Formats: sequence, structure tokens, C-alpha cells
Amino acid sequence: MTRHITASIDYIRKLYAPQDSLLHDIDTKLKALDIAIHIGAEEGKLLQMLIRLHGTKRIVEIGTLAGYSSIWMARALPEDGHLYTLNKDPGHIAIARESFAKSDVRARITMLEGDAHTTLLTLSPQGPFDMVFIDADKISYNEYLDWAEQNIRPQGLIIADNTLLFGSMALDQPPSGITGATWEAMRRFNQRLADPMRYFTTMLPTQEGMTVAIKLY
Repeated sequence: MTRHITASIDYIRKLYAPQDSLLHDIDTKLKALDIAIHIGAEEGKLLQMLIRLHGTKRIVEIGTLAGYSSIWMARALPEDGHLYTLNKDPGHIAIARESFAKSDVRARITMLEGDAHTTLLTLSPQGPFDMVFIDADKISYNEYLDWAEQNIRPQGLIIADNTLLFGSMALDQPPSGITGATWEAMRRFNQRLADPMRYFTTMLPTQEGMTVAIKLY
């Protein structure tokens, strides 16, 4: 679903999160393909803020799309930091490869190609990691959380986008256009991260909802 750009969001982006030519080019390419579903620039800057405040060095991103969010996050990492991003769509992989090659942070990014359920297993021996950013198929969010619970270090960050599921989480049942299975999966994901014995969590009221959790164990 395309994000609606209000006057306030446009103001925030221009003032605090201006896109450089590379990020603008990625955004333009996706819009031309009618795939304007990546995070917004203001959310990219928010992720950078969290990464720097947390002292994050090693990130796993589940869902590369065209590399827009990957570049935002990699630019917040220290010189010895690294981001592993998981991508399975051939068309998106091609755009992401080109974007990373042009990027100033290409040495800090490794893209793993294939289904995330498989590629995550190849990353596990390299853990624990400092942070995971989940922005992929919504029905699998709980499986990705299962992996994060085993592979993100204590006091590490678990961040997920689209956790309001187009506003449907506030409803008593899934609306037309959202399957019951996906709706139930996201409700279960949000409930798991609401456990105060395991996580210190909030959901930021962005257009799509962004959950930020500190793993306590």
C-alpha cells in the first residue's frame, strides 16, 4: 500500500531527512514500478537515530526490497559495523545490487538472496546480532521473531514495520483485503512483543506502525 505524504511529513522530510541523489533514484524507480512500499525518509532517519543511540554494530534486515532502508541503516553504522539484508525477489535483487554498488556504504552491506526462512539459518552461526529489522511478508512475522529470540543478543533491538497492518490492528476483525491468517499473525506478533517480562516495547504511531522492542533476556 502506497504511503500518503501529508504536508507535515513532507516538512519533516525536507528539514530532517532529505534524500540524496541515490535514495531519490531508488524511490523514483520503485514508484515507476508502482512499488512505493518501502519506509519513508523520516522513518529511515528514525532508524539511524535508534542505531546510533543503541550503539548497534551488526544488523539483520529481513526484507531488502530495493535497498532503500538498507542504505539508511548502513550509513548509521560505525566503520566496523555490518548489515546483512535478505532478499528473494529477482527484480528487487537487481535494483538493490545496482543501488548498493553506487552506495558509499557498499562495504558494510551483504545481501543474501533466497527465501528468508532458509537464509536466516545460514546467518545463525554468526550471531548473536545487535538488531533485526523486519519488513517482509507479514504472515511470517512470528517465524522471524522466533529467529530473533534466538539470535539477537540480550538488550538487542527488534524493530518491525507495518505492525498496524494498514490500521486493521485496531479493529475487531480483519477488513476486506487482508486475510484472516495474516491479521491473526500480526496480532499474535504484537502480543508477543507486549510481554513486559521479555521485552521493553512501544509502537511508534507512524502511518504503518513501527514496533521497537528491546530484548530483555
